[in-house]
Amino acid sequence: MKELINKTDAIVISPETLSFNYLANSTILQFFLEAGVKLDLFFKLLWRHVFTVELLRNRYNLKTQRETSSFLDLIKSTFVRDTHKERAIKYLLQWGDKFWEDTEYRIKEIMHKMEKDLTASVKGKFPFADFGVGAASKLTDEERMEVVQRGKTVINAIQMRELTDVITYLNEDVFSDEKQQFYICIDRLDENWVDDNFRYLLIRSLIETIRDFLQLRNVKIIAALRTDLIERVFRNTRDSGFQEEKYRSLYLTIRWTHDQLLDLLDKRVNFLVRQTYTKQPVGYADVLPARFDKSTNAASYLIDRTLMRPRDLIEFFNGIVEHASGKPALTRDMILQGEGLYSKNRMRSLQDEWISDYPTLVDCTALLKQRPSAFRLSSIQREQVEEFCVSYCIRNASQSRSDMISKRACEVADGVTPWSTFICSLMHVFYITGIIGLKTESFEAYQWAYEGPSTIVADTIDLETSAAIHPMFYRVLGIKPSRP
Repeated sequence: MKELINKTDAIVISPETLSFNYLANSTILQFFLEAGVKLDLFFKLLWRHVFTVELLRNRYNLKTQRETSSFLDLIKSTFVRDTHKERAIKYLLQWGDKFWEDTEYRIKEIMHKMEKDLTASVKGKFPFADFGVGAASKLTDEERMEVVQRGKTVINAIQMRELTDVITYLNEDVFSDEKQQFYICIDRLDENWVDDNFRYLLIRSLIETIRDFLQLRNVKIIAALRTDLIERVFRNTRDSGFQEEKYRSLYLTIRWTHDQLLDLLDKRVNFLVRQTYTKQPVGYADVLPARFDKSTNAASYLIDRTLMRPRDLIEFFNGIVEHASGKPALTRDMILQGEGLYSKNRMRSLQDEWISDYPTLVDCTALLKQRPSAFRLSSIQREQVEEFCVSYCIRNASQSRSDMISKRACEVADGVTPWSTFICSLMHVFYITGIIGLKTESFEAYQWAYEGPSTIVADTIDLETSAAIHPMFYRVLGIKPSRP
C-alpha cells in the first residue's frame, strides 16, 4: 500500500474525510433505513461518484474553478451521436462545475439532494412534523409498506445508468493510454469513520463498486481490509441470493510468514540501535538472548505470541526494550516483564476491534482464566457457566441485550437455553476473534481464524470440541503453558 501511495499517479482516499458521518446524523436517512428501505444503490452512487470525480480531477489536474471550466469546455466539444457517451457527458456536466471542490463538499451535495427527494416522496402522504429518532417505529404496517415503496421509487431513480456510462467513457476516452496507470488507495476502513449502522453497508457497497470499476484497464482501486472486517461486513449485510464466492476473485490475501517477521524485526532493531548507539548494522540476534528455554529460541518465542502481524511483534519488542534500562542486551527476564504488559494491551486492543459486535468480550474471558493451555469444552463445569451467566446478566442489566453473547447468557440465566449452547456459542466467538484455536475432530490440527478465512462454523462446535488458548493471552489469563 505504501509503495502505491508514493506513486505520482496514486490517489489516496481517507474515509474519514468523505463526510460519511453526515449519514449517521441525518434523521431523514435514518428514518428510511429503519423503515426498511435498502440504501445500497445510493451508497454505490456515492462511491462511484467519488471515484469518478477523483480520477478526473487527478487526470486533468482540476484544482481551481478556471481549470474546471476549461475541462467542461473540452468535454462539451466531444459530444457525439453515441447515446451512452452522451448520457455520461451530461452527467459530468451536471456535477462537473464542482470538481475543484473538496470531496467532502461534493458528498454532502449529493446527500442533500437525496434527503430532499426522499422527504418529498412521503410528505404528501405522511405529514410528519419531522423525521425524529424512532419515528419509523411508530408507523403501522400499512404505513411502513407505503414508506418503503415510495423510498424504493426514489432510490431506483438514482442516475446509476449515467454513472455506468461514465465508467465506459472513462475507459475508452480518458484512461485509454496503457503507459499511464492510475491507482486509488483506501485504507483505515476498520477505524471509526462512520457509525456502525452505516459502516458495514458502505464497505459492502465499496467492494461492489470496486468490482464495477474493473473494466477500467488502466485504473486500479485498492482497499485495505482485514479478513475479520470483511467477514463482519458480509455477516451483517447478507441478504437473499448473496454469494460470497463472487467476491473472492477480488481479494489479494496478504499474510506474513515467520521469516518475513524475523526480517522485519531485524530492520526494527537495526533502526533503533543505529539511531542511538552505532552506525554498524545490528540485528535481533545481537540483542536478544540466543534461546528463551531449551526448546525455543527467543525470536520464535516472540513470534509465537503474535497473530502473525507486524504490529503485534513491534509492540511486544518495544515493551521488552522498555525494561532494558540501558543494558547492552535483552534478557529472558526482560522478555517476561515485557510480555505481561503486552498481553494485557493486546486483550484490550482486541476488545476495541470487536466492541461493536461483542461489547463484553473481555468480561467473558473470565471463563478461560487459569485453565490449561488446551482443554476439551466438556471440562468446563456446568455450575460455573450458569453462575457466570446469572452474574453477567445482573452486571449488565441496564445495558442493551442485542448482541449474541448477551442474548445467550440471559437465556441461560432465565432457564430458556442450555448452558452447553451458551458455551459453544461463546467459544465460537473466542475463535473468530483469535483468542483460541479449535479442533472439532480429534484427528485434526487446531484451526486458527487469523490463518485464513474462518472455516469453523458455530453449528459444528459441541462439548467434545477441543480448544487451545493463543499464547498471546497466556499472561493476561493466567495460563501456564504446557511444558515441552
